[in-house]
Amino acid sequence: LPWVKSLVERVAGVPAAEQRVPGDGHVEHHAETYDDMSLKNDERWRANKASQSLDDDYYRGTAFHWSATLIMTVQMLPSVLPTYALMGWSLPETFAILLPSMLLHAVVWNAIHPPMHGLPPVALTDGFGTGPGVAGGKAFSEWLIGTRYAHWIFENHMGHHVLGGQCNYNVCCPMTDHLLGSYVPTAEWQPKMRPLPANAQTRGPVVAPANVPQLPTREEYEATRLLQRQMRESAGGGGGTAPAAIANGGTIIADAYSE
Repeated sequence: LPWVKSLVERVAGVPAAEQRVPGDGHVEHHAETYDDMSLKNDERWRANKASQSLDDDYYRGTAFHWSATLIMTVQMLPSVLPTYALMGWSLPETFAILLPSMLLHAVVWNAIHPPMHGLPPVALTDGFGTGPGVAGGKAFSEWLIGTRYAHWIFENHMGHHVLGGQCNYNVCCPMTDHLLGSYVPTAEWQPKMRPLPANAQTRGPVVAPANVPQLPTREEYEATRLLQRQMRESAGGGGGTAPAAIANGGTIIADAYSE
């Protein structure tokens, strides 16, 4: 609306076309994540503005910092408070459930998500975490990564990246994707995995549970790609290596393999 645009420009003191709202690094995180969850780290990528926008964050957009946990908690209040009130819960009872749940979510996320991408667990100085300074944190992280739960969420999140962020959105609570219809099973996305580019450089070794999907070899990938191209051509479609749009999927966020 014109009046909204005018109001925003007056408050900001800058024309609307020149205003830039900083993001949380999610798009850039997708742009540097390969299909095996490792993070691109070659010289050309490091010189890119998208990569440089993550340089001030030690965890490169993968962690729930204190501020992110606070923002997420506040965002949930408008829906949680009336819902719990309608179920007969008092305000103290509601917060007795909400706050520990948010704490648990942040701890699990920060213990698993950065290591998924070859980065260390989050230190307590940066957010609820199990990194340096937390007694028993290292042992907890190592135990957690070996559980069936960790295997489940790692594989679910891998599909999120392989398909360009169109599905499998929830890292710690993947059942939500099943409830909302945004889940894509491994059997559908695994054949679309791509090997690392030749001479790829990555930031650190991915900490992954045993028996998660592995990248195909270059030969396997080329053979699969040839077969898929022949099938698309016979159906009147085109080629391409970037993630294709999936039915009922969200927007393709970014792709680490694009030039």
